[in-house]
Amino acid sequence: MDNRWFIGYVFSNLAAGLTTPLIPLFIVFYLKSNVEYVGLVSALASLASVPALIFWGNLSDKIKKRKIFIVIGFVGSFLSLLLVLIVHTMPSYVFMLVLFQVLAMSSVPVSTLLILENSEKSAWPKVMGKFNSYSAIGTVIGLGVGVLILTFFKNEGHQLIPYLYVIAAWFYLIAGIISIIVLKEPKSEISRGKIGYLFALHVIERVRYFPTHLVHIPGKENKIKIPDHLKLYLFTTMILMMGFQLFFIPYPVFVIKKMNANENDIYIMFLLNSLFSAATFIPAGRYINYIGSNRMLVISTSIRVALFLVTGVLSFFVFDTVGYLLFFIIMYGVFGAIWSFIGISEITSISNMATSLIRGKVIGYYNSLNGVGQIMGAALSGFVAYDISYSFDFILSAIIVLSGLLIILYAKPPDIQYSKKIVKSHS
Repeated sequence: MDNRWFIGYVFSNLAAGLTTPLIPLFIVFYLKSNVEYVGLVSALASLASVPALIFWGNLSDKIKKRKIFIVIGFVGSFLSLLLVLIVHTMPSYVFMLVLFQVLAMSSVPVSTLLILENSEKSAWPKVMGKFNSYSAIGTVIGLGVGVLILTFFKNEGHQLIPYLYVIAAWFYLIAGIISIIVLKEPKSEISRGKIGYLFALHVIERVRYFPTHLVHIPGKENKIKIPDHLKLYLFTTMILMMGFQLFFIPYPVFVIKKMNANENDIYIMFLLNSLFSAATFIPAGRYINYIGSNRMLVISTSIRVALFLVTGVLSFFVFDTVGYLLFFIIMYGVFGAIWSFIGISEITSISNMATSLIRGKVIGYYNSLNGVGQIMGAALSGFVAYDISYSFDFILSAIIVLSGLLIILYAKPPDIQYSKKIVKSHS
């Protein structure tokens, strides 16, 4: 397979990284609205991606084509993001994001399959390792580009924000052109259910939480039932994700409103989160080998609960000072580091608790339930933070995550070492 395709994927992830912090910035600074709409718009955009993922995934399987959907996703992202130049109201912004999600999701269900179908099976872990690495690198570069643009053009004020979408759109177009030139249709076809373990885990926790990869779409093709204990574990991951989303969606707006943070501060905050997450990914996988996946999940989730509570308490006494701003920016980076341990722990346990006959199906439900938790948390977060307080939102998120943690402690899933297959595919 021509590795130049991976360069195209760097550009698409660069664009995704550049747009990651833009929903709260666009709504608060450009549209001059509040955190309530940040939560609502995030939920609506995520919700739009769910039927789009299923539609594009099923359509690609039906017509037996892959490349065209990559092109539609990248070029469609380019065209939809250019609409930001005529966006001046909340409804038009929602329309742009929903259209972007529907078109961008075209590339998601087929990207992994296309790469694997163009590679020898023995090379899959190595190929997926490169794929994941390029994805993480692109995201970090995109956030870094955002920091540089906002630094050099800081005198432009809030009017610069829409043009970050425009710049991201051109990066998507570059990715589309590269895919048109380089990418080839695969010579063989692979069943989604057989490769779920290869791409179920994100190196970087998407704070925006829009789906970025989907390998297996749950369906009726597999009649084997999922064991009750595994269903409970999957349900628990949904609760955890809901609590995480409830905390993270209002967090940038909290830093803006309470500590007078500007656009550059928010980009730096997101950049630290991504860098810390990527930096701890491999060490997290190795450390789980020593203490087991369940114990690692309990420890890392407990740390997040404690930090959520600390944030909630401190938010009662926040002052507009540089020291407080630095503290909350660095705290956001620490949350990214913790994600590596949580994400690896979850997927290690799920992949090993599921037999090979239902692993793809289980991974599909894991992705789906995570999506449900993301949408629920996003929808609830804005209302809680705006109508009650940020402090209550942060403490409530800690309580929800704690409830998921208690279920894990009650269920006592097995402590499993990190799968060598997953290590290789993400290293």
